[in-house]
Amino acid sequence: MSEHKCDPKNRKKLNSKQRQEILPPAQVLMDICLGSHTVWADIGCGTGFFTIPLANEVKQVYALDIRAEMLSDLSESLTQLQIHNVKVLQSEENRFPLPDQLIDGILTSLVLHEVDQPIEFFRELNRILQTGGRLVVIEWAKASMEMGPPLDHRLSIQQLDDWALSTGFIKVKSWQWSENFIGIEYCKKS
Repeated sequence: MSEHKCDPKNRKKLNSKQRQEILPPAQVLMDICLGSHTVWADIGCGTGFFTIPLANEVKQVYALDIRAEMLSDLSESLTQLQIHNVKVLQSEENRFPLPDQLIDGILTSLVLHEVDQPIEFFRELNRILQTGGRLVVIEWAKASMEMGPPLDHRLSIQQLDDWALSTGFIKVKSWQWSENFIGIEYCKKS
């Protein structure tokens, strides 16, 4: 496993007030325009930074992560908040325990810079997404800053586009919510 993956010991920072201020989930989800009757997957969901607000906006959420500790914290939060439309699943990095073309939309936030085999990861995203489905990628801006991963672990928009376009996606739009974070929406080709 890559040495630059999020250490579960640091998982409490994932839902910090500071993070919510610089990447406000409500604003991000409003910009994405989800659709209340849709089924979404939060790939690399961590402790639920986006999963919980996503569950309040859509019909069903599949929350996947490779770390059991993260999923345990998320499950506990879902129970406390009495949220019942989230299915929490442990996955491998490039194998998701979901059937082909089940998902209307995928959100993967601050995950791709940690992925060891990005082309395989994008292929698996494509497999679970319906034709015409939406993939929203949120990543650290490729700039040197105090928070987040080192510059050499950050991804350029061009790199993300190359991986997505080579695995059956087309680019739809992009966002920048702060100097720290970028978002790109791709659509699965028909």
